[in-house]
Amino acid sequence: MTAATTKTPPSGGRTVVKQSADRSRAGAGERAVEGVSRFGLLGMLVLVIAVFSVLTPETYFTTTNFRLILVNQTVTVIVAMAATLPLLAHYLDASVGPMLGLAQGVSIWLIAVQGVPIWLALVAVLAVGVAVGLLNSLLVLKFGMSSIIATLAVGSLLMGLLYMVTGGRVLYQNVPPTFTEIARGDLGGVPLPLIYLVVLVLALEFIVVWTPFGQRLYAMDGNLRGAARAGIDVRSYTIRAFVGAAVLASLAGVLLASRIGSAQPTVGEQFLLPAFAAAFLGAAALRPGRVNILGTVIAAYFITFTIAGLQHLGAATWIERVFNGLAVIAGVSVAAWSVRRRRQLAVRHVERLEHDTTPKGRPTP
Repeated sequence: MTAATTKTPPSGGRTVVKQSADRSRAGAGERAVEGVSRFGLLGMLVLVIAVFSVLTPETYFTTTNFRLILVNQTVTVIVAMAATLPLLAHYLDASVGPMLGLAQGVSIWLIAVQGVPIWLALVAVLAVGVAVGLLNSLLVLKFGMSSIIATLAVGSLLMGLLYMVTGGRVLYQNVPPTFTEIARGDLGGVPLPLIYLVVLVLALEFIVVWTPFGQRLYAMDGNLRGAARAGIDVRSYTIRAFVGAAVLASLAGVLLASRIGSAQPTVGEQFLLPAFAAAFLGAAALRPGRVNILGTVIAAYFITFTIAGLQHLGAATWIERVFNGLAVIAGVSVAAWSVRRRRQLAVRHVERLEHDTTPKGRPTP
């Protein structure tokens, strides 16, 4: 007796091949979209530099111009990274700009007016930053205030303190050269502010990506009860995020004071929108839908190089505010789209797994 052999109908074979090809094309398309989402902003930065270099090569495409842009933007990038830390946990810290202003005012006041040693003045400024971070944490955690309301109120308080410290006037006399050299010097031809920035970026990227601190901040994502049920010490990580933001803003203020050699009573609030523009737009880079340190840095320089190029073409000064506002809108919109797309891809992945594991009917001999 000859055993019966099972044959697969030709049409069934073609169907399997077609489904496999469709999945392959869908997967390739998804990978392409994912690649554009991750590296699109970096590519746009390169494109912007290339376009404006061709349009205005005599003024834009010069070593002096690039050096000025990179160095002058360091303060804004540090403030943007300060804003990014609380955003990792879905908090919004609107006091980072005023904290910068108070730090530059207090540092000049202590050093130039009170004659305090530079190192002691820097310690005092950082201590003020820690106190402000603790105050923000107290208002959010203890009194249940929303982060935006609490930090806006604290920011107004800080601007008032800045006016009190400076007396409402510019402080510029008796600033020692040893202090201004902190931001005006260079090391091996590389400006010191750029060295500070690189060190801070690498340190923060390591902390956020490779340590439990950053991973648990991401896990919080504004859902405090869910994070607490998952075993995360919500209070501790919230405090660290706000304190870290205030300390970074303080460092930016000291760097600004050293660079300009004076204390301005109105400095601070104008850094707030550029900082959040970089933070929100940076959420569209590298980790689409989530704010991240490297994305913030890329976005900050994308905005700056674009605005500088437009100004080299003769654009009015108000273009900077308009572009920063558009960057916030674009960043939030793209981040929201990325979140929705991630969810759609997760649903499709689950559906494929269910389809692949569903028992298929055996063909009859």
